[in-house]
Amino acid sequence: MKRSWLPALLVGGALLVSLTACSDSSDVGLGVGSDPLRGGDPVTLDVTPTLDTTRTAPVTGDNARERPPSQDAWRFLVGSVNDPTEGTGVLETQGYVDFAGRSSFPSEIASADPSSLTAELRLTTDYFHGYSTESMDVEVYDLTSEAEMDSARATAIFDADPSPVSVDTATINPSDSLVTIRLQESWVSGNIGTLRSTGNDGADFEDAFHGFRIVMPNSEAVVGFSSSTAALRLRTVSSSDTTTADYPGLKTFTHIEQTGAGDPPPGYRLVQDGIGTRLEMEWDFDTNPLDSLESAPLNRAEIFVPNDTSALGTSSGFERSQPQGYRIVAARASGAPSCSAVRSVVVSDANRTCALPLVPSAAPAAALVPDNVSSPTFQQSLRRVRNGQPPVFTTFRVSVADRENTSVNRAATVQPGLPTTLPALVPVDGTEPGPPRATLTVTPL
Repeated sequence: MKRSWLPALLVGGALLVSLTACSDSSDVGLGVGSDPLRGGDPVTLDVTPTLDTTRTAPVTGDNARERPPSQDAWRFLVGSVNDPTEGTGVLETQGYVDFAGRSSFPSEIASADPSSLTAELRLTTDYFHGYSTESMDVEVYDLTSEAEMDSARATAIFDADPSPVSVDTATINPSDSLVTIRLQESWVSGNIGTLRSTGNDGADFEDAFHGFRIVMPNSEAVVGFSSSTAALRLRTVSSSDTTTADYPGLKTFTHIEQTGAGDPPPGYRLVQDGIGTRLEMEWDFDTNPLDSLESAPLNRAEIFVPNDTSALGTSSGFERSQPQGYRIVAARASGAPSCSAVRSVVVSDANRTCALPLVPSAAPAAALVPDNVSSPTFQQSLRRVRNGQPPVFTTFRVSVADRENTSVNRAATVQPGLPTTLPALVPVDGTEPGPPRATLTVTPL
């Protein structure tokens, strides 16, 4: 016979318990709120999960034509960074970009002598992580074959010619919002037939042109470029007039490698999505206190995963933005209710994983699953366990998305996390703001 649940709560030292008729989040931890609670004397407690760290290379490739209409713009990264935060190691990135063809050209471009044409990459910066310097050398290489960048993971790499096609003086200034990288004159003349190809509405160009690899050797920062505004431009000047023709960005990809990674600071778990380091959480419904809450009415619930931004390493001249958002993806147990039944969003085929909508305003300090998602998750899990079935979700995986979190009220699809090298430190002991936890408010029977 299962023991009385209230005495069981007083056994574990890892639980924060408050007995109050109508509590506020200021005195019980997180998530109770000020709304009146159902029932008699509700009890609010924090239940900590078991934690693990997993690593799976994230998707960093994108094709603008294959991108769902609901998905915002993408980015690709170039350069390397040695973040002062322990455990992050050195991250080296290479950017890849391919362009769409054109069905026509201005007459000034179509008839121009190749020696009068200038080719340049025009890239808009939208991300910076590392040490500010006056400038960083950049090199551009031709890809040797068509690269399958669509949905490629960060460990992929595509072959390129060994000699750069960018001019020797090509540099990137971190303060520039628009980076222009000029290509060699010999590259223009050697590719003029491909560049001015308009067959099949530009498809002939796309078949013949494979794209570029972009690297910043010996850099101390990673720079991100917007995929949607990337362009390869042809330009010619006659008299006082300048004529241009742009090939818009079509596919982009980021290759990411990590070296020299050690352990994170004591008392923390490191989450770093560029290399796929994620936090895995699991709540055990067969142990105290969840095993004693199966019959107690659940008034309210929230799931809270903190990022201790104050613990991240800093150094003079080092720049690091805060993550714009996070992602929590949960794996459904066999026979569990659908994602929509717990107000979450399908991520994978066969409804096997669900993305939990988060509170957008909680980032960057935390990933917070609101009551209208957490409550049905725990309510149905408690009900299933009482009937001898597994809980709704077996595991919850937390990653840095660096994209604004989607709330449950407007979640129809889940946008993948943007390529990023940003770290997050999750406390796992008594350090403020405390460890990951589910905050539950129940009413004793």
